[in-house]
Amino acid sequence: MADPVLIIGAGVAGMTAAVELADSGVDVILVDRLSTIGGNALDLYKAFPTDDCFYCFEGNRDRPGIRKCFYRSAMIDQPNISLYVNSEVGEITPKNGLFQVKLDVGPVYVNPKKCTLCGLCLTHSKAFTFTSPQCQPQSVKYDPSKSDEGDKKAESECPTRAINLDAQPTEETITVSDIVLATGYHEMKPVNMDEYGYGKIPNVITQLELAQILDPNGPSRGKLVRPSDGASVESVLMVQCVGSRDENHYPFCSKICCVFAIKHANIIALERTSAKVSVVYMDIRTYDRHEKYYRDARDAGVEFVRGRVTRIESGDDGKLDIIVYDSLLDKYLKFNVDLFVLSSALEPPPGIHTLSKSLGLSLSSGYFTPADRASGNEVVIGKHIYACGGALGPAEVPESVTQARAVASKILQSRK
Repeated sequence: MADPVLIIGAGVAGMTAAVELADSGVDVILVDRLSTIGGNALDLYKAFPTDDCFYCFEGNRDRPGIRKCFYRSAMIDQPNISLYVNSEVGEITPKNGLFQVKLDVGPVYVNPKKCTLCGLCLTHSKAFTFTSPQCQPQSVKYDPSKSDEGDKKAESECPTRAINLDAQPTEETITVSDIVLATGYHEMKPVNMDEYGYGKIPNVITQLELAQILDPNGPSRGKLVRPSDGASVESVLMVQCVGSRDENHYPFCSKICCVFAIKHANIIALERTSAKVSVVYMDIRTYDRHEKYYRDARDAGVEFVRGRVTRIESGDDGKLDIIVYDSLLDKYLKFNVDLFVLSSALEPPPGIHTLSKSLGLSLSSGYFTPADRASGNEVVIGKHIYACGGALGPAEVPESVTQARAVASKILQSRK
């Protein structure tokens, strides 16, 4: 029997690669450091430019138009997938053409196969939460740092005995034939960019934080409100390229930030019609089919200003006074808005340097690079080592899915 494949990261790319391989009869070990899989997609609300749920992707290639929802795919019940959440990959040692990998497996406080989502524990303790109706595994999560007097009662009264507050971390050593890196990316939190006031001035947020406000499953149930006081938002100003295309932070273009911002601008302009949206940009980069998305935003009344934000001040009423230099008009404009949204750079995840060093891999701008660029095999980054999705750099969902399928194809071909 062939050795399993290790996939590090259970976002869109990692889940796609896992499902493709598992459905082809390959044993997969899928590892994610978080307690819920799905990665960035779990927090992004609608997918651009189709406005699907971010968990709904193109299904079987032989049946165009069929959609597949990972929320309903029951990944934890797929017999060829061994899922490790709240876990980290430790030392990796090449041995006899294989890889010996140490896994640091976090404590399993709530057994996802026993949890029925009855919600009893949620009423007893704030240490228990339910991440999202779309989360996998479908179970309540427990955070020991928020332990209170009710968690023991929740454990004792759990009708299925799914809770074990005494659970301990463990270590495992596995042997795998191939490694797939699907480590994704993170939204930069621009706390060190004083010119934008993030973390210091109320109602300055990032695009990912705006997505969570717009999400009907979020804290405000989709109502567009100011984080500072919950007041309704009447005007929004967005600014692009915060930390990206910037030699002091990340010199590369984060690729999908323009479309990410336009998605939110469209949602606000078309679904929250009372709010005015303006976008400050250097260049709008809406390649391929996203150009229509951009035109739709302009038709919906979204204002686009080519220039830079020069000053931001907070008023006593919670509103923000923002000065923008318009490079096309060669003049300064003043905006008085409720919400200032930063399209931050998409940065590599923590630990990627340690991982690349242990595997002898190259990085470019913090992301993995192909072993041989001339070959055109973008997803091959080492011998029996592959990367897909955000591990190779910022990527949208269809691109991540395509790369993950390419990885699965390469692995299957190598086993013939």
